[in-house]
Amino acid sequence: MSGPASTVRGGILVLSNMRDFGGAERSIAAVLPGLAERARVRVLVVNDRHYEDLQRLAGPNLAIEQLPKGNGPAAFAVTFLTVLRAIFRDRPDALLANGHKGGLVLAALRPLLFWRRLRCAVFIRDFDYYLLRWILRAMPGAQYFAPTQAIFDCPVYQGWGLGRARCEVIPNAVHPPATAPGEPASDPPFFACCARITPWKGIEYLIRAFREIAAEFPQTQLRIYGEVLDQDYYRSLTALVAELKLEGQVRFEAFASDIARVYRRGLFFVIPSLSTPPGPESFCRIIIEAWAHARPVVSFATGGPRYLIRDGVDGFLVEERNVAALGARLRELLADPALRARLGAAGAARVRTEFDPATLSARLHDRLLGGPA
Repeated sequence: MSGPASTVRGGILVLSNMRDFGGAERSIAAVLPGLAERARVRVLVVNDRHYEDLQRLAGPNLAIEQLPKGNGPAAFAVTFLTVLRAIFRDRPDALLANGHKGGLVLAALRPLLFWRRLRCAVFIRDFDYYLLRWILRAMPGAQYFAPTQAIFDCPVYQGWGLGRARCEVIPNAVHPPATAPGEPASDPPFFACCARITPWKGIEYLIRAFREIAAEFPQTQLRIYGEVLDQDYYRSLTALVAELKLEGQVRFEAFASDIARVYRRGLFFVIPSLSTPPGPESFCRIIIEAWAHARPVVSFATGGPRYLIRDGVDGFLVEERNVAALGARLRELLADPALRARLGAAGAARVRTEFDPATLSARLHDRLLGGPA
């Protein structure tokens, strides 16, 4: 990897080696082009889709390398040696773990790198990083990032000493749509929940809330987009829809690869996720993606959404599990196009400033390579 000396300063090795492909992976992809304009970057990934997604970004200052799958000792050993080889080959100035598996590797490597003044950073993406206690002990001088303050306020993490570490909120980034968002155009009209089908996503509360107002909006649908992770939970949701006689208005859709089309057509988006482990949401990328398309959001007031959404300004926050309150907010948004437009426009304005990839990549670069080691 090489680039013009006048524009590229330093090197960064990124471990984005989680087995899944989700918001953390999409968020790191959003800032990589900006990082590669400023530094030599190599990214080590596991997930096939993540690898393919990043390959389109590869260039003179951005290399993508795939790691073995699995959580066993053999896979960890290969990952360990691959990272060590990349350090000797590229001689980066900073190591960034995009998740706790990468943090574990960095913590294990740190004693071998005493001879190099490498800056180490760990992006804490969720509330179930069971190895964070050990990572904090192994790397007390590392920098710790999180997408919202909800992570740093977590009592468990506080008890492990996260509050005594160097912590900074760096929100996830999102690219605005290529064309200016327009009015939703869908027949029938719908609002949506984009979530994997698993209990902590709280979808049953949304279905019950819709039941409170479905008769007032007989032409409107609730569409639930997401991969089914828990078949028993999915069956319970379809049974609930039948019990409440909502078969004509509640639809379960497969995960949408063209999610932008869903945002363009949906009236607004709902996040009914709960604080039940492995929740709550640490950020919820759906929020900023909906805002990017000038669509308002409604969420239970827990986890990251509680820190992101300004209630009544760019969306609504509702008491967790409060079906009546959630139904009331759904009614407001369905009945008032002007309200939807106002809240959506406020969200879109924030996307252009707070969640801009170029701005956040520059900030991340400065934290990893700027200032004293």
